[in-house]
Amino acid sequence: MHVGSSLTKILPGSAESCRTGRRAASGSPVPRASVHKASGDEVLLSAVDRVGDDRFRVTPLWRRDHYLGHLGGGVCDPVLLAETVRQAAIHVSHRFYGVPYGHPFVMHELTVDLGAPLPGLSAELPPVAVEAQVRRREGREVDMCMQSVVEMAGRRLGRARVRWAVLDPDRYARLRNRTSTAVGAETVHGDAVPLVPSRVGHRLDRDVLLAAAPAHPGQWWLRLDPGHPVLFDHPSDHIPGMALVEAFRQMSTVLAHGTPAAHGSVPRHPSLLSVAFTSFGELDAPVLLTAQPADGEDDTPGTVLLRALQDGRELAHARVRHPALGDTGRDGKEATC
Repeated sequence: MHVGSSLTKILPGSAESCRTGRRAASGSPVPRASVHKASGDEVLLSAVDRVGDDRFRVTPLWRRDHYLGHLGGGVCDPVLLAETVRQAAIHVSHRFYGVPYGHPFVMHELTVDLGAPLPGLSAELPPVAVEAQVRRREGREVDMCMQSVVEMAGRRLGRARVRWAVLDPDRYARLRNRTSTAVGAETVHGDAVPLVPSRVGHRLDRDVLLAAAPAHPGQWWLRLDPGHPVLFDHPSDHIPGMALVEAFRQMSTVLAHGTPAAHGSVPRHPSLLSVAFTSFGELDAPVLLTAQPADGEDDTPGTVLLRALQDGRELAHARVRHPALGDTGRDGKEATC
């Protein structure tokens, strides 16, 4: 096995481009295929340059009106950073590590852990810098991990981490071995009631991924729209990982709104969103979303454990920390790749 490493520096676009909703003026988007996107509007990276041996600089293209930006003025939603880091991992794999196009990527973990909020998209603030180290291990499959430190003007804001595997197409086909790839008609129970968009930080009904079941308070059913322009940017034979990440983010927003702290001046976004993906989610069966207090040794007060279950099988779980749920504001422990 060979283990390699690299450093990546990520710098957001200008504040002016974020205010107006336009893309960053400097550089141009990386190729859509290099981040596995069908629409150029969903590419969040630009001007990926090598600045030294195994070191790169990546400039994100963040727009204020992007779906993952949500409705939280004043600070940037960590899910937008999570998707940016995910795209950076894919792009770096292809361009700098020689991973062939057409090889499926399987995400194992995606984490954003902030000790301070990300700057707002319209704020006149210094750019955020993300220093990331990528490690690669080759065997039956290529395992990769990117550990990042998020900083602004020399002040540490937090960290991000993504782990993924690259599979041979034939092995992936044998692993999946599915014939149904369409979202079925019975993927949400009949008594489920979609939440109001504003409760989850959106404006449109189609962006709401949660439907409450009156018979099961505190639990939700996952709503999937196969025509969603962001979450289903391209065909998939399984539930997209970012759909689960966004569903967990929406759950944390709903839980935070139900606390007394939510009526004060508390940030609306989670400070920790750490998702582990454990199995593929099928598109033709319901997914139940549950929440409970997290009681792990490293969990701080206010951390909740969110799970996505399909036919009793876990698809993913997330540890989420939110200021309104008793956040300590402490940057979490780092995990090594």
